[in-house]
Amino acid sequence: MENRRNNEDKVTQINKVIENYFNTHTDKDWIPAKDIMSDLIKAGVFTKDQKKGLPLRKVLRALDKESVLNTIPSVHAERTDTAVFWYLVREGTLFPENKAISTISKKERSKEKRENSDEFYILDLCDELLKEKASRKHTFDSLLGDMHKKGKTRTKLPLAAFYEDANLVIEFLEKQNKSGLQLEKLDVMTVSGITRAEQIIRYNKRRRDVLQKKDINLIEIDYSLFECDNKKNLSRDKGKDVLLLRKILKQFVK
Repeated sequence: MENRRNNEDKVTQINKVIENYFNTHTDKDWIPAKDIMSDLIKAGVFTKDQKKGLPLRKVLRALDKESVLNTIPSVHAERTDTAVFWYLVREGTLFPENKAISTISKKERSKEKRENSDEFYILDLCDELLKEKASRKHTFDSLLGDMHKKGKTRTKLPLAAFYEDANLVIEFLEKQNKSGLQLEKLDVMTVSGITRAEQIIRYNKRRRDVLQKKDINLIEIDYSLFECDNKKNLSRDKGKDVLLLRKILKQFVK
């Protein structure tokens, strides 16, 4: 009950800040939601910004999931197959459909896609359970891919998440809901003389071997353990997912 009341208070504050923004910026009919973060921080709604508007996006995602996004009337969601892009629109003004989204850079779009991914969702829950913010896409100097084409350089292999205090790395097993195009890419030959699929197997083994030598714990999470929709994407029932992760991480959860 208290959490719900706090959320309602936050929504009320957000609405006031949005109203004030459009009252004082008469030349703006719509803006990307991230552009109002500085005003929200000044108003005390959030303490700081992360990843260009992530605190606000989390609120919007939660409202969207509960089908109460209309409690912030100014919000407009541009939805694609892989991500949601959030905008704020002046009352009485129509959002220019399919116009604003094209102004988002490829880097921003890729970032938004990652933040909406099942991987980031699970790692957010792991951060809460382990009471530690993971270093995501973490690399070690000793964990390298195969030689590049010219035979002089090698790329550091990223790890999904590294929890330094827990001495733990979390990796994810490959999803099985790949499209025909994605499956075709797995058959492409790499500069190492093996297919992409074979390279993934090689790199996974290399990660395990290097982490074992460094005496770092490794947990590989299988998406299929979680409740999924008909497209094999996570249903995101936080209560159930936290219980499952608590079991998976039982030796590390304090």
